[in-house]
Amino acid sequence: MQRFFVYSVIAALAAGIGFGSGLVLVGGQATAEKTAVITVYANEPQGTIDPLIFGHFTEETLTSYEGGISSELLFNRKFEMPEERKPADSTFIGTGSGWEPVVLNGSVTLVQDLTVFYSPSCSQRITHGGGNVPAGIQQGGYQYVSTHMSPHQHLSNPFHFRPGERYRVRLAIKNKDLHGAVYVALGESYQKTVAKQTFPFTGGEDWKVYQCELVPSAEATNGKFMVYIDSPGTVWIDSVSMVRADLDEDGFRKDALEVTRRFLPTCIRWPGGCFVSDYHWQDGIGPVDQRPARLNRSWTAYTTNDVGMDEFVALCRKLGAEPYICVNADTASPEEVAALVEYCNGDRNTRWGSVRARNGNPRPYRIKTWNVGNEDYLTSLGGRRGKVYAQDFQAYARAMRAVDPSIELVAVGTFDFPRVPSDNPFHKFLRYAVDWNPEALPLLGRDMTYYSIHHYEPSNAVRGLSPKEITYAALASADDLAGKLDEQMDRYMGKRVPIALDEWAVWYPKEALGDKVPLPEGVKSAAEFGFHGTFLTLRDALAEAPVYNLMQRRPKDFALASRTLLYAYGLGLVGIGRDQVVASPSALMLALYATRERCQSLRMEAQGPTFGAPAKGMFRGAKAAPCLDVSARLRPDGKTAELFVVNRNQDEDLETMIEWRGKAAKGSIAVDTLNAASLGEWNSFKEPDRVKIVPSQAKVEGDRFHYRFPAHSITKLTVRVQ
Repeated sequence: MQRFFVYSVIAALAAGIGFGSGLVLVGGQATAEKTAVITVYANEPQGTIDPLIFGHFTEETLTSYEGGISSELLFNRKFEMPEERKPADSTFIGTGSGWEPVVLNGSVTLVQDLTVFYSPSCSQRITHGGGNVPAGIQQGGYQYVSTHMSPHQHLSNPFHFRPGERYRVRLAIKNKDLHGAVYVALGESYQKTVAKQTFPFTGGEDWKVYQCELVPSAEATNGKFMVYIDSPGTVWIDSVSMVRADLDEDGFRKDALEVTRRFLPTCIRWPGGCFVSDYHWQDGIGPVDQRPARLNRSWTAYTTNDVGMDEFVALCRKLGAEPYICVNADTASPEEVAALVEYCNGDRNTRWGSVRARNGNPRPYRIKTWNVGNEDYLTSLGGRRGKVYAQDFQAYARAMRAVDPSIELVAVGTFDFPRVPSDNPFHKFLRYAVDWNPEALPLLGRDMTYYSIHHYEPSNAVRGLSPKEITYAALASADDLAGKLDEQMDRYMGKRVPIALDEWAVWYPKEALGDKVPLPEGVKSAAEFGFHGTFLTLRDALAEAPVYNLMQRRPKDFALASRTLLYAYGLGLVGIGRDQVVASPSALMLALYATRERCQSLRMEAQGPTFGAPAKGMFRGAKAAPCLDVSARLRPDGKTAELFVVNRNQDEDLETMIEWRGKAAKGSIAVDTLNAASLGEWNSFKEPDRVKIVPSQAKVEGDRFHYRFPAHSITKLTVRVQ
């Protein structure tokens, strides 16, 4: 993933050392027209819109999976994360991050054991030395979060157990010398349990997986998951899992899957992002409970590897999406990556295809599109200058295509970065980026199918502006993208290479907005906001919709796109809580746009009021952006046209005359409008419909009709043509 904090640094740097121009903000309508005009040429297709532009991005350590779409409820379930200790504290408790002793006294010894384990490379050792209290560990419940929100990768979120709920538990146990029971329990303490399972032991036993179902008999509001023994002896436990049966679908959240299907994801990029530069795919295959948990050095965060290649493909199939794989071109060799291609696409008689078959998937996945590396122009693991990357790309391409010549390869690209003096403290961030395009593009040539671009604007370049100015800058993000893309294509690409916009989002400093999202009652910090939903607002949806309009208007320039992020704590398109989900306004916007059909882009013209946005730092802004941002497409039946209109005017409705040429519109028009009382509105777990799509009908008067587009709205008009 393009790290938001890196972009913030770069944007601040660019602003601080004089790149770009001063403010050119109008802050509202810059032209005097009171009525807008949209003309759609229904018989003039401009090219086929690839449905892969409605794709998404996920990243392993950004709560896309653990703490996101995964149905797993336990944190640090493989005990790999080290004990949370304060600096200079010489006292060990003996439990990994997120765990604590059931009781801590002289009869209890707890150790994170690096020599005995079921999943590499750690287990929890529990020794009972005698006495009348149990020895064991417990967890009060947490929410996985990015390490930027919590250094321990979690926030406290205590379990709330209710009568009748069904929890499926699985754990591996090794017994040294216990003659007694291992207890797995739910409750507020070992003295006040609401569900308990007993596993009896009679001496030494090697690793074995035990399973049970726990059904609370009463409510426990400050609930804990517990594993303990109350007889002398030593046991090891590892790979502990708990899911709620009614919310689990093969390891994924059933309710989140249902919400996601509403906006038709067409492809999903995985496993990163910056994460991929330290990811080795063989860690993520084979029995889930025996896969190693790993520290990812790029994000300084841990992953259980519960979601590997097979699980990711299964997720894509559940959602009807194409897998888009980003490979490690930084700390993995071309041979390792080629083996991954064979694992995915090789017949079962190949070396790695046979391994896939043994893992339960005899048919090749036939994954078509592969991204070679991620943001190698930044100083992540394996970052390097453009000409070195291009040479490495050729080696990876040869190895991968030797396995499957049919695959499409996406090369790492970027927009031009400003040149920074070597004595500038930020030079280290940009030392590879400034010459990337002139060095890489001539060498990449025919080896690449698409060129990757990431776009997160206006970023921190607009700090210091008024709330209204920041909003107009966000609303002009698509205009910034179009301007940069045109400039770069004209400068470097004689023959235009289709773009993979495989990480993008409209990013701006939300805390600077006058109508910033208020914290829900009882929340102490913004870090806890994800407990209540996703803090994406109508403003985000309104700013992102023009990017889809841009891609629909220019189908020959865009091959695919992956919006950041599908699932993520607080920032995901789908907000996921312990037992609740909600669709963000951006997700609802995609429910209007997304399709799996190969539609034709229609030529159209739009005239009307415009607005200005600041050019500051690396953000180009816009001098005269149309308030009505528009695209049109014709579905494969040749009879259904769809017009998408975003009214970017923050304050005023826009009366519009719409004219159809070439094919006459007939009958009534289906109108779907996404809007809310203000741009700062968001959908919470308690109020999931503050921002919603409202359907209606409009009449066609010959080839022309009038429609009034509400302020700050997104509208889809579906018209039958002949």
